[in-house]
Amino acid sequence: AVQLGFSEPVQNPLHLGHVSSFWDNWDGGIIGGKPSWLNPKHLPKNPLNCTNCSMALRFLCQLYAPADQVNPNAYHRTLYIFGCPDCSPREPQGSIRVLRCILPQENAFFPKTGNNTSNWNQHLSSAHGVSLCQVCGQRGAGKCPLQKMSFCGREHQKEYKKYFSGKKSDCLPSVYKNSELVVDVEPPLQDSKEENRDSLIEVQENDPDEDLEQEDIDQIMGKKSGTKHDNTTTYFQERVKRAQDQCLRYYSNWEGEELWMRSEPIPNEIPKCPYCGSERKCEFQIMPQMLFHLLEDHRKRDERVLNISTEDKQALSVASEIIQHASPENVPPLLKERHDQTMEKIQSQLLSSEHDIDWGVIMVYTCVKSCGSGQTITDDALGAYREEFAW
Repeated sequence: AVQLGFSEPVQNPLHLGHVSSFWDNWDGGIIGGKPSWLNPKHLPKNPLNCTNCSMALRFLCQLYAPADQVNPNAYHRTLYIFGCPDCSPREPQGSIRVLRCILPQENAFFPKTGNNTSNWNQHLSSAHGVSLCQVCGQRGAGKCPLQKMSFCGREHQKEYKKYFSGKKSDCLPSVYKNSELVVDVEPPLQDSKEENRDSLIEVQENDPDEDLEQEDIDQIMGKKSGTKHDNTTTYFQERVKRAQDQCLRYYSNWEGEELWMRSEPIPNEIPKCPYCGSERKCEFQIMPQMLFHLLEDHRKRDERVLNISTEDKQALSVASEIIQHASPENVPPLLKERHDQTMEKIQSQLLSSEHDIDWGVIMVYTCVKSCGSGQTITDDALGAYREEFAW
């Protein structure tokens, strides 16, 4: 059966990811916020970058998915997904990166039993002398002497200083809204017409509401509107109706059929695991609904910034009139300066909100043997983490 992932508000931060060493309670995963590392010691050497533009990637989600049925060393297993806000809408290949980490039941970081109540701290990076960036949660490069906190670089150091107010961050631009990823079984088939993909096209062509949905998906996937209906798109719409707020689809034991938004483009060949040479198959896919939850804080921030009062709008309008019709020498320099600053701020905010992370669906293909041990460094750059393939 296909399992679905849903976004739920965080009830207890201590139960997210691997924050707690009580692994009996681990389930599902995390959406947004910061990654919770399974191997807290052998982290990637540097923050992950986009292979297209070299920009620092942002954390999207993580999923706890043990695979000890194929590898005893994968008794604990977590996958991490990072994305580039600049390239993901245009160049998805290389702008979405996936890391995999595994650990056997007996390891150096978590107790052997999942309900251990001792004073355990070996699951914390700090216990191994590893500092984490206060903004992104990846390996820190050093501690700021003024802020007394670790950062991965100057960009996040400046970002934290600019946006942090009091005890709560005012929506750090590099961090997406944090929520809990809760997993449940996909509801059973409700509509018999979903069984036959080919018959769905006839229904859609006669339904103007479905035409609107097709145009929306065409826009997301960069396809010209008005083109012939795609049976794959139609089936996607019908299948998603079973649970329209699903953020993720998980295929247990790599047994499942990818749910594509359209028939092309799709990969012709999936590269084999570069570490052991085994086949990679689709383990899960991230749905566009996750974007709604990730970008919630960013939307609120944009609304606050662009929420200009009536008085300010009138003042801006008057200033624009004066600048447009008066001769340059009669325009007060201070008026011109403030007008230009306000317009630049509005335009900058509009542009930044238009170019945030985006995707149609993200297919994640992983090694079917879930190779490795997870306790030692196997990659100079990635530490004990191994990279998988995303499309």
